[in-house]
Amino acid sequence: MRFLLYANLIAIVLLAGSLARLYEGEPLPWREAAAVPVPAAPLPEEEAAIPVEPSSPLAVEQIMALHLPLPNPVRLPPEPAPVAEPEAKPSREIVILTEGAYPPFNYRDESGALAGFDVELAQALCSRVRTKCGIVAKPWDDLVPSLRQGEGDAVIASMLIPAPGRDSPASGGGLILSERYYSTPGRFAARRNAVPPAATPAALAGRRIAVQAGSIHQAYALMRFPNAAVDAFPSLGEAQQALAEGKADLLFADRNALLRWSASPEGGCCRPVGPDYGDAAWFGEGAAIVLRAGDEELRDRFNEALRELVADGTYARISARYFSASIY
Repeated sequence: MRFLLYANLIAIVLLAGSLARLYEGEPLPWREAAAVPVPAAPLPEEEAAIPVEPSSPLAVEQIMALHLPLPNPVRLPPEPAPVAEPEAKPSREIVILTEGAYPPFNYRDESGALAGFDVELAQALCSRVRTKCGIVAKPWDDLVPSLRQGEGDAVIASMLIPAPGRDSPASGGGLILSERYYSTPGRFAARRNAVPPAATPAALAGRRIAVQAGSIHQAYALMRFPNAAVDAFPSLGEAQQALAEGKADLLFADRNALLRWSASPEGGCCRPVGPDYGDAAWFGEGAAIVLRAGDEELRDRFNEALRELVADGTYARISARYFSASIY
C-alpha cells in the first residue's frame, strides 16, 4: 500500500517537472525526436531576388477611385467662382476745332496739313491724356457754333479769355474754359545796336514810341508814359518798319508778335527788351481751350496735362519752334 503511494508521488513529481520545462520552452524528453526542424524548400531564384517592400496605405484619390469609404472624411475646399473681367471702357475720340488761318498759331503748311503752335500743342495735350484726337479746321466765325452743335469737343484756336471791354467768341452761356495756355502781355522792342532806355515814365519822356493805331498797346502807352512821343501807325508792320529804320526809339506791341518778328529775317534788326506788361485789365489773361459746359472732366485733364508739359520742358520746346522764347 505504501509502495503504491510512494510510486504515485514519484509520478506526480516527474509530471510536474515535465510541465515546468514545457512552460519554459524546452522540449519534453519524449518529444525530442519529433522536434527536429525540417528545412524549408528553397524559393525560386527570381522570387528570392525580389525584395518585398512594406505595403503603403492607399491615397485618398485611390480610395475614391475604388469607391471605398474614406477612413476619415476629408472636406476639400470649394473651387473659387470665376471672376468676370470688367469690359475695357472704349477710349473717347476727341475732335479738336481750330481755324487754320492764323499763323504762326494755326495754319496750313505747304502740303496743306494743319500746323502751327495751337495744332502742335493740341497734339501734345492729347498724347499726354492718352486720348486719340482728330483736328478739324473751321472758319473763325463757325468755331463756337460748331462746338455747341457737337461737331467738336474743344476749340484750340488762340481764342482769348473774355475780359471786360474785350469781345471774345468764348463769351456766353453753355461754355467752359481751361486755364490759359499762353499769355498775351505787351512788351517793348528796340534795335539790337541801341541801348534802350529804362522803361519808366521819366526815362521815356520825349522818346518816340511806335504803336499800331487803335490798339490796346497805343492806349496803354499813352496812359503809362504820358510824356513820351507815341507815334501811331496804321498797321503793326508799319510800326515795326519805323523801328527798323530808326524812325522810332522803341516799339510797343504784343509780346508774342515781337518774339516772332525778331526771330525772322525781317526782324533781325531788333529784339524784345524790358519786362512783360501783363496787366489783365489791359492785355487780358491770354488764350484758353473752349469746351461745352458739362465736359469739366475733359477740361480738368487738359489743365493737368498742360501743367505737365510746362514742367517737363515740352511746352518750351514747342514754343521755340514758332517763337524765340516761351509764350506761357
